[in-house]
Amino acid sequence: MPPNTETQTFTIQNGLTRLDIQERVKQGDALFIFENKVYKVNRFMKKHPGGELAIRHVLGKDVTDEIRSMHPPRVYERMIKHYYIGDYIRDNNNVTLVSGAKTRTTSTHNHDAPMQIDWQGGMSVKAFNNEIEQLHTKHAQDIKTYTKGQKNLTMLEIRQEFQQLEQELKDRGMFECNYWRYAKECCRYTTFIYLSLWLAFRGYDTWHFILSAVFMACFWHQLVFTAHDAGHNGITGRVEIDHLIGVTIADFIGGLSIGWWKKNHNVHHIVTNHPENDPDIQHLPFFAISTRFFNNLYSTYYNRVLEFDAAAKFFVKYQHYLYYLVLSFGRFNLHRLSFLYLFFDKEVRNRKLELTGITVFFIWYSYVLSYMPSWGMVFAYVMISYMLTFPLHVQITLSHFGMSTEDLGPDEAFPAKQLRTTMDVDCPEWFDWFHGGLQYQAVHHLFPRLPRHNLRQCVPLVKQFCDRAGLHYYVYDFATGNGVILGALKSVADQVGLMNNVAKHNAGVWSGETLEEKN
Repeated sequence: MPPNTETQTFTIQNGLTRLDIQERVKQGDALFIFENKVYKVNRFMKKHPGGELAIRHVLGKDVTDEIRSMHPPRVYERMIKHYYIGDYIRDNNNVTLVSGAKTRTTSTHNHDAPMQIDWQGGMSVKAFNNEIEQLHTKHAQDIKTYTKGQKNLTMLEIRQEFQQLEQELKDRGMFECNYWRYAKECCRYTTFIYLSLWLAFRGYDTWHFILSAVFMACFWHQLVFTAHDAGHNGITGRVEIDHLIGVTIADFIGGLSIGWWKKNHNVHHIVTNHPENDPDIQHLPFFAISTRFFNNLYSTYYNRVLEFDAAAKFFVKYQHYLYYLVLSFGRFNLHRLSFLYLFFDKEVRNRKLELTGITVFFIWYSYVLSYMPSWGMVFAYVMISYMLTFPLHVQITLSHFGMSTEDLGPDEAFPAKQLRTTMDVDCPEWFDWFHGGLQYQAVHHLFPRLPRHNLRQCVPLVKQFCDRAGLHYYVYDFATGNGVILGALKSVADQVGLMNNVAKHNAGVWSGETLEEKN
């Protein structure tokens, strides 16, 4: 965090209450609370590496856990030197927070073991709908059971338990990056791209080129996990170095903007699963994970109304059928979002470098396509190499689409919100390489800077923390997680059908004719 001349004119306050802070925020001051100290960051917001919007979402709030989880300790030291303006006077009458406690005797399943479901092959559409609807109902009942709870904890008590967990992870060395793991992954990346290019350049039969496209998709799918680490400054811990690593991987090799990803992803971590604020769940006209999207919500990220128009009504009505098909086009959409960011966003850092990187990507990828024997094969190569990256999009949406989208207010503790809005996906340890370790999204959301190779080892400690804090840790196997999300999508889709039927009935009433009379 660079020095700011603004700090030289700060008047240190003896103390500020919550009302003082809220009043100053209304007047235009960018204030937030960190470890019982108040900071003013008006001039720094636009320089924030994580984007200005990430800060705007936390103004006037106590964001101790958010800052600790997403920034290294050296940032805290610079903050107090340049942006501190006074101590926070806590109002003890405004700290009670009810957290969902564990109730093993009434729970629909043991939260310490992955929930599982057996999928039957060749089931009919009706049976498929019944299966996912039952699973979604079971999941919803489980959420309701745990939300009622039996243990009332204040926000301070939850924070103390969470900081105790953080310290335990540090003592165990979980925040130390294991570069040997990256060496092993580099071998995998090199193998995939070598096989892809060798088959493309030396191939002479159709299956050679198709297989080349498959290996290209595998290469991109795996490489994005390291780009993710770089975006979180989780490789070297140095913003500048990790940013260059991210640009190299995302822009030069993948054709996507790491700057866009960081802006989008940081907001997602702050306001997870909030319909108006989280861009990662704003996918109209194709998906709506809450009926709140029926009300033409205003997106604070895109600065526009998300219209629930005729196209949205059609796609959302069948979204549980179209889920995998739509996600298979996810990589094309990432190109679109990257270009919108680089050409029209005013906050872009290193715009020329990123545009250069994406230009280089299209040059080398076009060179590979030039070896295809026909235009038909060019089309097939692009579609296969792009669409087969869809497991990544499934994995990320899986952890959030089926979870809570409620807004429980500014006093909800950070770990409580992350565990309420995020699920983990369990798998055999030998299969971690496929998911990149990021199948443990709940653990990742609690500690975004924690190296993903260590996420599995943290699961038992997170479960212990949930027991102490009275929070619920949602973990399913991959098949069950898919059932949960399809059930959630179907639940919203059914509401569209009901809404259409009501509209038809009302139209009949107004015309003096009921639906029964028409039939």
